[in-house]
Amino acid sequence: MKFPVFSLIATVFLFWLTIQIDTDYEEYLSYFFILTVGIIHGSNDISLINLLTKASKPSLKYLAFYIGLVLFTVFAFASLPLIALIFFIVISCYHFGEQHFHRHIKNQNRKSKLLFFSYGLLIFGLLFYFNADSTSLIIYELVDVSITESQFMWFLIVDVVLTLVFFVLNKNNLKSGFDHFQELFLILLFTILFKLAALLWAFAIYFIIWHSIPSLLDQIRVLYGETNKISFIKYIKSSLLYWLISIFGLVLLYYFTTYFEIRFVTIFFAFLAAITIPHVIVMYFLNKN
Repeated sequence: MKFPVFSLIATVFLFWLTIQIDTDYEEYLSYFFILTVGIIHGSNDISLINLLTKASKPSLKYLAFYIGLVLFTVFAFASLPLIALIFFIVISCYHFGEQHFHRHIKNQNRKSKLLFFSYGLLIFGLLFYFNADSTSLIIYELVDVSITESQFMWFLIVDVVLTLVFFVLNKNNLKSGFDHFQELFLILLFTILFKLAALLWAFAIYFIIWHSIPSLLDQIRVLYGETNKISFIKYIKSSLLYWLISIFGLVLLYYFTTYFEIRFVTIFFAFLAAITIPHVIVMYFLNKN
């Protein structure tokens, strides 16, 4: 298992930056990275759908379904926020774990999928517990439910136990060369990062460095065969329209928050949920195939 040197160096640099800059600058950088790399990595889903369905051009049927799923997620957060939030966390946990492990699993089966989910749950558990106050405030504004630090602690304990259990159950399903000590080191690194960085900044670092960039590179390999400058430019060009639509939607949400007593960061996470759910479904079938 090759050690992710670039990801490690980038994380250490951003961790150092956390100590050097004010919280306001962390927030600006968080929005910048998420709105650029973060959203772009999920803006090429239509091309991936075309690849999966072996279509030569975008299908109106799949495009309508994709847009409808985004709008349905927005509606769900407005009408059934608690159910929508739980669903978003569940599929995001699976998606993060799938991206992290899918290359290291021999055969994807029920036990491997539970490992994906439990690992993502562990990442969220660490993030929530070490930023309990900020997380609790966002959850309260979204679903009107208060969660205490002790509840986040128990959530984290369950996450640790589940991840260990499913690691053991998948022991024979991991490819040769998989380094368990490396994984432990990364968890310790994330623990320190999440403890010292503010919620949005901690999420942005993990989301960009350890999820979005690896996922983007995987997508380029699948779509264009190799990762080089030409392939990257093709990816950006095919993603540009959907990226602009996403940014436009976020601008509308920003002005929406000015009419209600709700912080922009809360709406921002709801926005991420709306564009993440269809992306997770596309990536699930891509990795499955």
